[in-house]
Amino acid sequence: MSPTCKKAIIVVSFGTMYADTRQRCIEAVEKRIQQAFPEYHIYRAFTSNFVIRQLAKLDHIQVDDLKTALDKLHEAGYTEVIIQTTHLTPGEEYENKVLRVAMPYKPLFPKLMIGRPLLHFRGDDGKPDDFALAVAALKLQMPTDMEDDQAVVFMGHGSPHQHNPAYERIQECFNRAMINAVVGVVEETDYPSFADMEQLLVKKNIKKVIMMPMLLVAGDHAKNDMAGTSKESWKNKLLAAGYEVAIYLHGLGENVAIQDIYVQHVRDAIAGIG
Repeated sequence: MSPTCKKAIIVVSFGTMYADTRQRCIEAVEKRIQQAFPEYHIYRAFTSNFVIRQLAKLDHIQVDDLKTALDKLHEAGYTEVIIQTTHLTPGEEYENKVLRVAMPYKPLFPKLMIGRPLLHFRGDDGKPDDFALAVAALKLQMPTDMEDDQAVVFMGHGSPHQHNPAYERIQECFNRAMINAVVGVVEETDYPSFADMEQLLVKKNIKKVIMMPMLLVAGDHAKNDMAGTSKESWKNKLLAAGYEVAIYLHGLGENVAIQDIYVQHVRDAIAGIG
């Protein structure tokens, strides 16, 4: 790539302290985007200030927040910047730490575009159905020979202060596609909660579950809240309720089809769709 290149893509993620999943999930998405857009420089930014501070303190790894990354690119004279979030939904983190941070920089770059999260468009007004595309990608990591009394349980995050309808929407897509998958969220103030998810398992007469994180990285929520040793982990609560439980401890960032959706969202952002 020419050192005079003045086009950049900032890949913005929440971040994680786990080096293994950071490499397999976040870095994997970044590399996929770099392969698809070799004429752009790729930059990393995190939205979690806690993760940024801890990485610097404990591992001596410096990751910029979005504002710092944009300041650096502006100072360096970049003329085209694409911000692609790896957040799953247009929730609080995306609105407050991506959109609100980026918008004041619009006048400072000849071109500054923001790529949408994984789950955003619903197929209305000629736009793509991000939910249907995500379901098709998730199906690729699910077993092809599941029995009638077996289902995949996806643990999503949810929103802390307002209901996030994306998880209900993707459940509807699973149902329409006749895929035995049930979605719940770990955020206690949002729904579908663990109890909502378990009620659906009962309704479907499910006896065996495969737990998968509906999270970009298989970090703290996946390793502890979903599959941890505590009696309050989803795994142990389901075991106590009599279910057979298997664990798939891989973040969505490892799914090549999910990576390709992010690549398409970058392409859409460049074209002004987002």
